[in-house]
Order: sequence, then C-alpha cells, then structure tokens
Amino acid sequence: MGGLCTRNPDNYTTNIAESRPKSAKIPHFVKEKSDSENKYTETDIIQMLNFLIDNIFVVFGGKVFQQIVGIPMGTNCAPLLADIFLYSYEAEFIQSLVSEGKRYLASDFNFTYRYIDDVLSINNPKFADYLSSIYPSELEVKETTETNNSASYLDIMLSYDTDGHMNTSLYDKRDDFNFSITNFPFLSSNIPSSPAYGVFISQLIRYARASTKYTDFVLRARRLSDKLLSQGYVCDRLTSSLRKFYGRYGELVIHYDVPLSRMVDDILS
Repeated sequence: MGGLCTRNPDNYTTNIAESRPKSAKIPHFVKEKSDSENKYTETDIIQMLNFLIDNIFVVFGGKVFQQIVGIPMGTNCAPLLADIFLYSYEAEFIQSLVSEGKRYLASDFNFTYRYIDDVLSINNPKFADYLSSIYPSELEVKETTETNNSASYLDIMLSYDTDGHMNTSLYDKRDDFNFSITNFPFLSSNIPSSPAYGVFISQLIRYARASTKYTDFVLRARRLSDKLLSQGYVCDRLTSSLRKFYGRYGELVIHYDVPLSRMVDDILS
C-alpha cells in the first residue's frame, strides 16, 4: 500500500477507508490506533520499504543476482519512491534558504521542474552551483545542457533564438545511435492496416505539438514517411492520412501558415 507517512508513528497511522468500495479505497491519516490490517504506522511503512529495497533479485543465465543500488523501474511504487526521495531533499533545501532569510535565492528556483529524475531549471544560472547542496553525494547528476541557450528535457529540445523567443522541437536520443531502430509496424505483419496508418497520424500530432518551427515538423514527418514507405506503406494512403490529420488537427499547424498542398509535397514528394 502506498501512502504518506506521519512524523509521529506513536500517535498517527494511515488508514484505508473501509466505507468505500474496494476499487475506491484511498489512504488517509487517522489518530486512533487499532489492530486493523488496513492501518499502517510510519514504522510499518518504513519496514515494508526496507524489505522491498533489500530483497530485489534477478535471475539471469541460471544465476541469481541481487540488486543493491536503486530499485527496478518496473516496480509499481518506483516512480513514487523516486519522487518522495528527491522531493525530501529539494524541500529541505528551499526551507533552509527561507529560514536563513535568503528568499531572493529561493525565488531563483521558481522555474525549476522535475519529472521523476529529470530536472529542468529555467533562467537560473546558479542551479549548478547548488546541486551538491540539494542532493546527496551518492546521487550522480549528469548535465545535459547543450549550450547556454539550449537544453533537452524529456523528449523536447528547448532553445532561445536571437530575439529571445523560446522554441521547441522534438528530441530523441535514438537519433544519435549508429544503427537503425525498428519502432513502427511493418504492413507485412499480422495487423490491420487502419491502425497501422493511424500511427502516422498520431506521430504527426506529436510532432506538431512539439515543434515550434515548420522546418522541424517537416524534418520529423519526412523522416517518418520515408521509414514507413520502406516498411510497405502505400504513398497514396499516407497522403490520405496526412490530409485527414490536416483537416482534424488544423489548430496544431495553423501557426505554420502553410497550405495543405505544400505540406503534402514537403513530406511525401
């Protein structure tokens, strides 16, 4: 069971609401103690987490290995534990700045965001200087900033142009691989054709949402169409799918100010 734990395990426990249907049970705090199997003290939760972390084993090649660093990504609670672990250090750091009267420094972190273990800090040149003060020494932090004006975050590349405007484009680390990646279905496989062509539309939506500039959108779309054509797709049906995308999701590409005929030529000619 996942849930928040209290600072005082002698006075508080977490409880699963028994009045709700089983599918709707949620954790909450209660003051009373009982022997109910649906209640856990802070000590109980810590013991369960310790058991999980200390008993991670993998069988490979007929041998049993124990993982002693981190937890498996596939574990249900892994994202939550990572969030809680990192947030505890981040909150303590900001609280220490405020208590020391350094609110001006704390405000520099207003545009600092984190998704699990990926951190983005905008307009904060001091962020790198305080990494060792925020996170524990055993945590390895890798710098992924491209230049002073650009950085990748998750699957987005952020960059400032000469006019100070922020632009976004799609970032995919697989672009740097020296081998091809098979990540879209072949028409020769045993799948219906309609969902296969639907992949083209779904990716166009993704590219349009991520790309500020038309050139970045076309680069991705052209690369995708070439790959699909090499995997048995028919140009006429890709063209039809592109027209369908333009008609249904025109609001995503209207800022490009490009007519459909040109988009078809740029992507599929």
